[in-house]
Amino acid sequence: MINASGVLASTSGTRITAAADVEHPRLRAGRLRRLQQAMGQHGVDACLLFNDPNIRYATGASVMPVYSMSTFVRCALVPRDGRPILFEHPNSLHRSRASTDADVRPMRAWEFTDAAEQIARDHAREVAAAMRELGISAREIAVDRLGTPGYLALQHEGFAIRDAAPVAMAAREVKTPEEIALFRANGALILDMLGAFELAIAPGIRERDLLATLADRMHRGGGEYLATTTVCSGPNTNPWRSEATSRALEPGDLVYVDTDTVGIEGYFFCVSRTFLCGDTRPTREQRDAYSAAHDWLQGMIQLVHPGVTCGELARKAPAIPARYLPQRYECMIHGVGFEEESPSVCYPQDPQVNPDRVLQEGMTLVVEIYAGEPGRRDGVKLGDEVLVTPRGVEILAPYPYARPLLG
Repeated sequence: MINASGVLASTSGTRITAAADVEHPRLRAGRLRRLQQAMGQHGVDACLLFNDPNIRYATGASVMPVYSMSTFVRCALVPRDGRPILFEHPNSLHRSRASTDADVRPMRAWEFTDAAEQIARDHAREVAAAMRELGISAREIAVDRLGTPGYLALQHEGFAIRDAAPVAMAAREVKTPEEIALFRANGALILDMLGAFELAIAPGIRERDLLATLADRMHRGGGEYLATTTVCSGPNTNPWRSEATSRALEPGDLVYVDTDTVGIEGYFFCVSRTFLCGDTRPTREQRDAYSAAHDWLQGMIQLVHPGVTCGELARKAPAIPARYLPQRYECMIHGVGFEEESPSVCYPQDPQVNPDRVLQEGMTLVVEIYAGEPGRRDGVKLGDEVLVTPRGVEILAPYPYARPLLG
């Protein structure tokens, strides 16, 4: 909602910081500095980034992100030192020039044409020329994602291609002060979204109506889009990974939501809550699943602090009842920024490929759990997004848990 001062505020009265409150030149400079430092540490002279979150991290510019993530219509050439070059969708040049310090040039995309091979080769030659302008003589380039015409064109131009993902993930995993301010702004947005969502829960409302409530609050609050449509009720809560349908809620249903919101300035928020529909008492099975998930989540969050390794977290993780293990969530913890990021912590029963990875102050993480017994009607999803602080964590969107389900 908009208060009398014209400032966006949540239903609980929490002020939602507008993106304009953040000093954007410092935001862009801080992120680019981390990326170029990571390039130096990995021995990379140039990155060619097509993944929209990486382009945004390097330049501050984002255009048609959902469309851009499924096509190859814009990219950023980032040198180890100096100013990036943003090859932009021609109709969006004016937008990016207003939001980035990069050198913005038009990109002619090869997709959706009858001359993909030729256009991709033209673009590869432009990239080679731009690298010479930047003083880069190396013929190796780090790329994050690329369709076949673009890949073959770079090879034809004589480039050796390596993976840019380790560089980008290393840069993005610790947040700058300006990013942390935006995470807190998004936390207030998520609280508003969940408050409106919970108020709308009633017998007869459809899952899609609840999803629309969530999306409405997200858009009005400055968010960008929902990455999934995870609003599930009753039998749709078990197993995990269903999405919103036209099912109408019934009294006594569990209903859960995973916000999966790409929010203010593109930052991703993955907070999960489960509610009880109607003025009714939960079943024993519902209370047991909810209590197990709630207790595990609280115990796991308490283990997170700077200096702990992913292997230690996996070994020390609270146990969950054996009946919920077959349908356990894919991980216990994962990093988050513009999208789901590293590091991740797996369940003790699963291989932990990064046991020596150390959590650092300034990381943002999602801690989450699904508790649903195979073959039963109900499942519970709970999760919180946290900032790693010197003494532990700050919960970024501390929405209350469902009292009726806690006994």
